[in-house]
Amino acid sequence: MKLKELKKVLAFSVAASMAVPGSVWAAAPGDQLTPEAYEGSVAVEADALQESEEQAESIEEESVPEEGTEGSAPETPEEGTEEPVPETPEEGTEEPVPETPEEGTEEPVPETPEEGTENPTPETPEGENPEETTPEVPEGEGTDTETPEGEETGETPEENPEEPVQEEPQNETPEAYEARTGYVLPEGYQYVLDENGCVILLENGSPQIEAVSEETPSSNEELVADEQIVQLPVMVEDFRFWTVARKYAFAVNDIEIKEEMNQESRSIGSLEKDGLCYILKEEDGWLYVESGRVRGFVQTEQVVTGDAAQDLLTKYQEQAKEKAAAEDAEYTGIEGTAPMAKELVPWMENNAFLYLRATVNRTVVDKDYAVTTASLLNIREGKGTNTRIVGTLPQGSLCYILADKDQDWVYIESGDVRGFISRQYIEYGDSVKAAVEQAGEESYTTADKLVEPGDNQACYYTLTSVKSGVPGGEVRSFVVDFASQFIGNPYVWGGTSLTEGADCSGFVQSIYKEYGVELPRVAADQAQYGTKIAVEDAQPGDLIFYARDGYVYHVVIYAGNGKTIEAKGTKYGIVQDDLNTANAVWATRVLDDTNYVYSSGDIAEVNATEDMYGEYLGNYKLTYYCSCELCCDVETGITATGTPVVEGQTIAVDPSVIPYGTQVIINGHVFTAEDCGGAIKGNRIDIYVNDHDKANALGVNYADIYLVK
Repeated sequence: MKLKELKKVLAFSVAASMAVPGSVWAAAPGDQLTPEAYEGSVAVEADALQESEEQAESIEEESVPEEGTEGSAPETPEEGTEEPVPETPEEGTEEPVPETPEEGTEEPVPETPEEGTENPTPETPEGENPEETTPEVPEGEGTDTETPEGEETGETPEENPEEPVQEEPQNETPEAYEARTGYVLPEGYQYVLDENGCVILLENGSPQIEAVSEETPSSNEELVADEQIVQLPVMVEDFRFWTVARKYAFAVNDIEIKEEMNQESRSIGSLEKDGLCYILKEEDGWLYVESGRVRGFVQTEQVVTGDAAQDLLTKYQEQAKEKAAAEDAEYTGIEGTAPMAKELVPWMENNAFLYLRATVNRTVVDKDYAVTTASLLNIREGKGTNTRIVGTLPQGSLCYILADKDQDWVYIESGDVRGFISRQYIEYGDSVKAAVEQAGEESYTTADKLVEPGDNQACYYTLTSVKSGVPGGEVRSFVVDFASQFIGNPYVWGGTSLTEGADCSGFVQSIYKEYGVELPRVAADQAQYGTKIAVEDAQPGDLIFYARDGYVYHVVIYAGNGKTIEAKGTKYGIVQDDLNTANAVWATRVLDDTNYVYSSGDIAEVNATEDMYGEYLGNYKLTYYCSCELCCDVETGITATGTPVVEGQTIAVDPSVIPYGTQVIINGHVFTAEDCGGAIKGNRIDIYVNDHDKANALGVNYADIYLVK
């Protein structure tokens, strides 16, 4: 019997023993009391009975009948007097009956007369069968109608406390848990949260908590305040083009090149059957292609590529070589022999022209210096003084000649300004080159920009520049696209498999490992890797961290436009979700925006310091290539990856041996794995150079390869 129930029984027993007149319990068999004697004894006991009842009610008023039903009443007389207790009611027969109503005061009045006068049967079981008479023994208070109510009342408190335990909610935030339970977190402690920022419950239903160290932040505000968040400068989108390796395609029939990935969109070029184009990007059943000056979209089934294109390529190569031999000229490729696209819309009006600033053509040229002589020289949008001024050059400023050097209006670049200047107001040649190299380019002023490159119609008069374009969001979009293909795969606590299952930090770690970025294993450590930036400055491919009460519990990959890709939890798996701005505390930038930290145009320059040498990868075979047809035809297998190829930086690798983005040291120079090719397998590396003659001259050699630390 539970302690609470025992207290009730004891209280009841005290009341019963005090309420029954001593003369009744002490009466010998056959003895009778006169009414006067009985009333005198009852008067003495009545006050004690009332006092005992009040004490019993203060413990639990409604439980008295309940305890009576459990057979405690027959035991009560035994506590008062050992043996006469069960016998006295038996021998009271008819005369003791009038006494019962008075003992029970007001409540038993209707019960006892009925039982005592009309039918003595209810009295008999009180002595003979205590189990059956249990409801009637306790002071005459427990009626038949009251007893079931008492039983129900007694059972309910025992069952109800167990029901919430069975239905205890899961995945509650600290706020929700406290609202449901009323739990108050002890001072100096914090909740231990799961990967979703929810309270972890122990087997007994209590929350898992831990002591807060003096150095641990207690709020997200303190957490952020303790970190050095870098304020990023305003970045100007680069306008220059970059070169990618050639991926050939030939038209199956006469086709039109579209301005958008939609057959109903405007046709900006036409390409006849077996005509040549180069694939720059593949997207949703469409190809972004380049053919001559035409740049736009064709559907995948409209062209043949790969091995299917090899026969046409070979035919055109043979024809072009025969033509070059007949003209005693150098073979330069199949363009001019294979049909190229015809413009239907001028390139300046083609909205698809700048969809991707990649090209198979050369984009970086040698620097051809020029210095201005006029006090202030205007840079024009066209050839003539009647065209718009897009920039100005103070006297003695430096510029680079890109085209039309022998014409009256020369096309130049200075800083981020590109356009035409009058040749009579500049000096160039060997003497100028020597002076610039001696003084250094940084000692000269450059052009003042008056028109943004995107609004300058002269900007893409030629796609060449003295430096390569930066792909900007391209590498970032590759990361997001790569991560997106695993949406729908499971979440597994402690997992790092992109297919079999990963948790939030394991998913992030595995994604970035494919791009040569080694991240720590858990979110809290990953939050300290890279450059911390404000959440609002995050770009696609950056990592964003969630925290609650100063504790970092989750990491996501930012996908742009307020979306994330993340391993969200067991119930969700890997998903695309909305950014949780309420819990996002900061972002980290692990992708290198500068892109070419150690790059150099001279592949022979030693730019790796001793402390940069990491793991030894082995001795590799080295070959050299450029973006021309001879190096990048279908047969040699060099394929486009969408990243720029830059001399002094780019190498083509077997990505299963050296992952994309990996930086390695070759003969003291730092290169980055950015390209690949079907013919490049195992311990072989192709090093990119700008022109074919240089590639041929360098030939084939071997070198020890080291990872950059």
